[in-house]
Amino acid sequence: MLQYMGTRQVPRKNPTPEGSTPESPIKSPCNLCLTNLWTPSLFTDLRTVPREEVQFVASYQIATSDLRTSVIQGCKWCTTLADGIHGRVFLDALYEQWNKTDSWPSDASDDEREVQDEENTTHDEEEANQDDAGNEWNDASAFNDNVENDPTGRWDPYEDRDTLALECLFSVALSFERGEGGLFTFVNAHIESLDEEGDTVVRNLKGERAVDLRYHINLTGATRLEANLFPPSTISKALGSESNLQYVCDWIRKSDALTASPNANSLSVPRRLIDISPGKELRIVDTSDIPSLHGGQANSFAALSYVWGANQNFILLGQNKDALMTSFDTRQLPQTIQDAVTVTRRIGLRYLWVDALCIIQDSNEDKAQELPKMRQIYQCAAITIVAAVAKSASEGFLHILEETEYFIDPIEIPYYLEGSPDVGFQVILSYPADYKRWKDPINDRAWTFQELLLSPRAICFSYYGIETIDRRNIPEAGELTSGKDPQRPNLSWSGRMFTLNREVENLRQVWLTIRGEYSRRRLTYGGDKLVAISAVAEEIGRSYGGRYLAGMWEQDLVMDLQWFRQNTEYSVGTSESLPNAGEKRRDLRPSEYVAPSWSWASIDGSIFDYTVESEGEGIKESLDFHIVSCQVEPVVPDFIYGAIKSGILVVKGRVLSCFWRPEKDTPVERDGSLAVKAQNEPHPEWKVGEATIDAFDSELVDGCVVDCLVMSLVERIPGKDEVEGLMLLPLDAERHRRVGFFKMYSLDFFEEVQPMEITVV
Repeated sequence: MLQYMGTRQVPRKNPTPEGSTPESPIKSPCNLCLTNLWTPSLFTDLRTVPREEVQFVASYQIATSDLRTSVIQGCKWCTTLADGIHGRVFLDALYEQWNKTDSWPSDASDDEREVQDEENTTHDEEEANQDDAGNEWNDASAFNDNVENDPTGRWDPYEDRDTLALECLFSVALSFERGEGGLFTFVNAHIESLDEEGDTVVRNLKGERAVDLRYHINLTGATRLEANLFPPSTISKALGSESNLQYVCDWIRKSDALTASPNANSLSVPRRLIDISPGKELRIVDTSDIPSLHGGQANSFAALSYVWGANQNFILLGQNKDALMTSFDTRQLPQTIQDAVTVTRRIGLRYLWVDALCIIQDSNEDKAQELPKMRQIYQCAAITIVAAVAKSASEGFLHILEETEYFIDPIEIPYYLEGSPDVGFQVILSYPADYKRWKDPINDRAWTFQELLLSPRAICFSYYGIETIDRRNIPEAGELTSGKDPQRPNLSWSGRMFTLNREVENLRQVWLTIRGEYSRRRLTYGGDKLVAISAVAEEIGRSYGGRYLAGMWEQDLVMDLQWFRQNTEYSVGTSESLPNAGEKRRDLRPSEYVAPSWSWASIDGSIFDYTVESEGEGIKESLDFHIVSCQVEPVVPDFIYGAIKSGILVVKGRVLSCFWRPEKDTPVERDGSLAVKAQNEPHPEWKVGEATIDAFDSELVDGCVVDCLVMSLVERIPGKDEVEGLMLLPLDAERHRRVGFFKMYSLDFFEEVQPMEITVV
């Protein structure tokens, strides 16, 4: 990757000189590379570097004319250097253009600025926002290309030129860095102009403007990790390949991953496990008959986290319980569970926990006993096997091939064996692309989220490869994880959440982040909405304290009530991408009762909360809003984190009745507007605000009266106050239900309104 002003950018492709095409056959590496850098003596020198020295530097010089010739010849190493040089020149031009304005592009709206600021300050997540395909205002493609809705405000377009046509002599210094296990894991290329005279874009690439590139380095064909200078490469192998499974075993051995956690014996073990002793016959056993589970080896079993999918028929039922506890053939299992049996045996464990076979699926009584143990089951397990890549229980995961993608495509360099002029293996230089979580089906499912979060140790079988997680030894930011690909960055979801400082405000942020991610995931049965996150809620509740009320914490209830449904059909801040109101997808509320209308758990779909997303922007000030009382009744007595029967919220606040005007044929961000009767105006009503509805509701017809319960005064834009709160519909003479979240443009409409007590269910 190209290092630029504290960021890492994908190098920009250097344009192929006009009238030239790569030679056939392609010469890669070229003769210059093999003579000046990638020589047998280089690898000899690397082998003699003392283990305590963390880096080794080699350098050479090359003129742009020679580099250009090598690029035309097809040398991949020279091409990536050329891309780095061209990319640096391009980014400097982009930065210079921005400096000329010293502000946002003229066409960017306040909303766009606000959204961009949020994106810039939340780069890590997501994790997280790698799923979004929208261009940022300072994106290279937006600057260079003639795109619709140009976010740069029509800056002058950048014209790619043949950068290497300019004469210059470069110094190229390669720094080989040691990583995990003392192996050389990274290579940094520092490219700097040596020319003292002349003022061209390439001759100015020196000092702070020098070019810095970073690569990962692997060695193909290696069989013993300890015998090589570089980590082994396992490109395009099945997840269940012998080398991958051996890596898992080595990781467990080196990290003592199967040793008991400090609190393992204080946790409740599951009632049943699958005994996978060698042979074709398996059986379900009662853990009360396994002395080792109660004698200091509580975590002597593996747990499986996977996507059930449709038609998983081989499950534990009341009618087949006795038969399955006698014996059954491994081949009866769905393929994903068969693969989990293979992995469990390979790592040396005898027992496996799988929900479908260790909980009686047609027994509410058994579920009521075992589901509250979910937190402790995954915390107690020695290893959680995460079948991230499998779409269903029947698909399996060990046969699936890894699909590594790259920001810098692999470059093969001949590796010379010690004491021999012969090429033994190939060194691979590359930079893998970021993990795209949406490619793994498990990251779309709600149940599996808490299973990974709560597991002290896990082996994730992903399309990207194998990721091992040990929460007792989480690398610091920027360090390497233990894994098949040692230089792979830590996954955003690999579980720092419960290693954070246990400060009250920190735990609240953790919970809101989890809640936001969980809400976007899908459930087969809507009634599981609170149950499928109950184990995480219980874990947080142990430190956070306070009553848990249908997915919210009593001490934060005023703030937590101010959630709203997130529209995912468009990119925020670009009106041209907004769908027509009549085309927007709106989910129905679940047909069965899941949660009271004031809880985020009462709807399907992703929810949004400014307390998380805006990172302090738009401070909220309560407007005569008070919680009088809040009561919920759980389905299972004393299991307050699980499903509930009912919930009643009594509050006191200002309520203004408005007409609901749904949007129909215009691009909108909100679902509709709020209006009141006009006083002495030529128009019959004033538009006073807008709202996002929670779900499709047949009673929200054009012109119906809704009650707007004020909660907060918000200043998202300096000097501009807005009023926010809950949009309600009367259920009967005494009760209301929540149907949406509103904002109004002025507090004036509420000045004459007196607070009143209102009940929301």
